[in-house]
Amino acid sequence: MLYICATPIGNLNDITLRGLEILKTADIILCEDTRNSARLLHHHGIDSKKLVALHDHNENEVSTRVIEWLEQGLTLVQISDAGTPGISDPGARLCNMAFEHGFMPRPLPGACAYISLLSVSGLVDIPSLFFGFLPSKSTQRCKQMETWRDVDYAVVIYESPHRICECIDDIISTLGADRVLVVGRELTKQFETIVKMTAQEYREFLHADSNQQRGEFVINILPLDSSANDSEQLTAEQLKIVNLLASELPTKKAVNLTAKICGGNKDLLYNYLLAQKDNKQ
Repeated sequence: MLYICATPIGNLNDITLRGLEILKTADIILCEDTRNSARLLHHHGIDSKKLVALHDHNENEVSTRVIEWLEQGLTLVQISDAGTPGISDPGARLCNMAFEHGFMPRPLPGACAYISLLSVSGLVDIPSLFFGFLPSKSTQRCKQMETWRDVDYAVVIYESPHRICECIDDIISTLGADRVLVVGRELTKQFETIVKMTAQEYREFLHADSNQQRGEFVINILPLDSSANDSEQLTAEQLKIVNLLASELPTKKAVNLTAKICGGNKDLLYNYLLAQKDNKQ
């Protein structure tokens, strides 16, 4: 039997009773990093187990051995360093190979950073999309974010400490400084921080305290308020200028120049111009 077991993302006690029970009876425990997993297992009194490393660089190779062990009737449990395997962590290739050989992986649900932040985001009747880690290059990040400009659902991403500032800058440049974010840093750990504010406010928050740039981040990008009337939230001056510029320039450039000249939410300006085009058709 192959079990896929979620483990704590910070607090070592955030693991289910069923998960601990099966870990205690497992013949082999597959670990992303055996040193990290050994600390968790020792904390819960689970020692003298055979630990086998299974990570991004050896998952295909080890999965082949796992099939052999399953054919011998052994019980195996896969865990990652933190959270749920297969969710931006090793495990997906292992599960695919298990299915291909007639074995059904069984989930042992538990901690997941994405779900943890979503549960405190206060979304009412708003669906969400989990994307995981964005591309490492700014150009590719912005290209991906552009696809979320007008969606009616929240998008949850993961980000690392060395890219958090650049990521927020890209959110501002593509989705607007007023886009509301819910950000969780170091969830369930000693220095856990959860805030809900605009992208611009969060940028200032980050730069005001370098400690807030440390740790692992989960970012929930909320959708625009579709109930709002875009044109009613723009001043007469902003509407006049964006219309003048749009008559001579591409929509995106007209929006950017308007925002520089007299301010205004880029998302609202962009949506306003799109609505104007639709009305003329």
